[in-house]
Order: sequence, then C-alpha cells, then structure tokens
Amino acid sequence: MNSDRRAVLHVDPERDWGGGETQVLGLTRYLHQAGHRSVVAVAPHGALGRRLSRAALPQCGLRVRNDFDMLAGLRLRRLVRTGGYELVHFHTARAHALSPWLHGLGVKRVVTRRMDYPLKRGGWQRFLYRTSVDAVVAISRRVESALIAGGVPPARIRRIPSGIDTTRFTPDPPARQRIRRHYGLGDAEVLVVSVGALVERKAQAVLIEAAAQLHRQGLRLSYVLCGDGPQRQLLEARARAAGLGGQVHFPGFCSEVPAYLAAADVVVHVPHWEGLGVAVMEALAAGRPVIASRVGGIPELVEDGHTGLLVPPRAPDALAAALAELAHKPALAERLGRAGRQRALAHFDIRAMARANALLYDELLTR
Repeated sequence: MNSDRRAVLHVDPERDWGGGETQVLGLTRYLHQAGHRSVVAVAPHGALGRRLSRAALPQCGLRVRNDFDMLAGLRLRRLVRTGGYELVHFHTARAHALSPWLHGLGVKRVVTRRMDYPLKRGGWQRFLYRTSVDAVVAISRRVESALIAGGVPPARIRRIPSGIDTTRFTPDPPARQRIRRHYGLGDAEVLVVSVGALVERKAQAVLIEAAAQLHRQGLRLSYVLCGDGPQRQLLEARARAAGLGGQVHFPGFCSEVPAYLAAADVVVHVPHWEGLGVAVMEALAAGRPVIASRVGGIPELVEDGHTGLLVPPRAPDALAAALAELAHKPALAERLGRAGRQRALAHFDIRAMARANALLYDELLTR
C-alpha cells in the first residue's frame, strides 16, 4: 500500500482462536509496522481481541450473532462511515455475510476463503462472492478450484497462501526438556503431538484409533493432543476404552505451541478436510517430521517422502503404519524434519502473506 491516507478495517467476529485468527493477527501486525492504519472488528471478550490487546494493536467491538444479524450489519455500516475506511477485509463466513450492508458506501470489499469444500448452491452464495465483494482471497489451489467450481470468476480470485511467524518456531532444547519432563518422558521415548481444535473435522479420533492399533501391536508411544473443543470428552473416553489412559494426554488449549512442537518427535495432522493447514506449517517450521492427511491444500505444504509423510484421510491403518515407520527410523524422521524446516523458512513466512494482501489492497484502491 503506497498511501498513508488509506485505512483498512478487518472483520473477524469469532470468539475462539484458530488458524484464521493467527492470520488476522499477523496481517494486522505487519500493516501496523509498515505504517498503515489497520483496525480489527472483533467479538467483545474474544480470543482475537485479547491477542490484539497484548500486541497493542487497534481493535473495535462487533458482536455478530448469526449470518443474518441486522443489528450487526447496521453497526458495521456505521463503523465504516464514521471511521473513514476505504477497504474492508472479511476473514470468516459470518463476517462475509455482512458485506451487503456496505453497499453504496464506495468502500472496497475483500473476503478470504479458507475452506476447500464446495460453495453452497443458491443465489445467496453467488451474490456474496460475485457481487458483494471486489476480490476473493483463496489460501490454496484447492480452495481456488472450489471457488471456480462454485461459479466465482477466476479474475476475481487472488491466491495468497497463509503464513506463520517462522521466528517463533526455532529449535528450543530447554523447552523440549521442560515439556517432556512434565509428561515423564525420557530422551529415547517417542512423543507424538497433535495441535488443533478438538472438533470432528480435525479427526483426532483417527489418531486415537491408530494409537490403539500400535498399542495392540506392542508399540507404546506417547501422545499429546493440544487443543480443546466439543469432541474432548468423546476422545478422552475412546482413549480410556482403548487402554491408552497413560499414553494419551489432553492438556486443553496450549498457549505455548512452539514449546510443544519442540518437545515432539512426530507431529500428526490428519483432518477430514483442510483449506491449507497452519498447524502443518508450524510443525514444518519447528523442524518436526509431519504425518498429514492428503486433503485440501496440505499436499501443497508437505512433499510426501521429502518433508513429511502423507496418508489418506479417515485411514487409521495408514496412520499407524506411518507412525511405526518414523518411530523405528529416527534418521528418516530427522531428515524429514530438517527438510521441512528449510521449506517453511523459504515459503511460508507470514510476512509474505501480509505483503501479498497489502499489494491486493493497493491494486483495488488504485483502480
């Protein structure tokens, strides 16, 4: 962006913390450091707002109850008019549903699409993507393909992969020892870490089943599932029923993900579907060997056999085999982790994502 007079309002009204919120925080930090005015409309008392406050980044409250919240639409319209914003960037589906309320204000509108499942059929979705915004950001080729299949004109789409702050994920021997001691693990024991919300699509149940298979085969590994969510009690019950009570740990939401990744010997991320996979990027940047499902944009991150191992989704047998291979071949695990870190540093830094979004803003505002 090449003008100090330009101001951007980001809209992310989700209360919980996830990969999308990581991107919003990183993008806002970059724009702020570059001297641009960038404000985020957030859910009051939500996780993103707390992170923005700790980073001393500007925000404003916007409560959004559902996709058809008229009061939220009116509030957003007032925010844009009184704040003098020239561009509004919607970062979630609920945020995007508010975009029609800005019609007639002369403000440019951008939405980021993070999921690769097909667009819902019907005129409302076509209106949101073809008429109600000026550009759609797709975070992966698979997301871009889904948008085109859903009728979004290719010229309206800009592919901008997500990114991470790679400086946070450096080898950290003291953190590794601290986390491993907390779980009573010695240096030779294999620790498998999974990071993500405990929801059905993240498929931690597949990991539990793979762990149960390995346990029955006599291969005892340790597992830490970082995250919280509606599936937690079910997953804990499955682990107990499989006799894994002492092997599988559920610490809840983990604020120090880099430390847990430093402690890991293998990182598993096997969702049923995924737009790209911030958790995979973080694991690669941390130099950990990754086992991930071959879905969505994940194959754009993990080169099978070079920076990690890819397995089919919903396939605990394949996951168990991949875990056993890395557990029995530490030299392979080390080689995959080293190559993964090199790839992450070269391609997945969050500053590249932020610069690409800033260039898109500049393009839209100078047309």
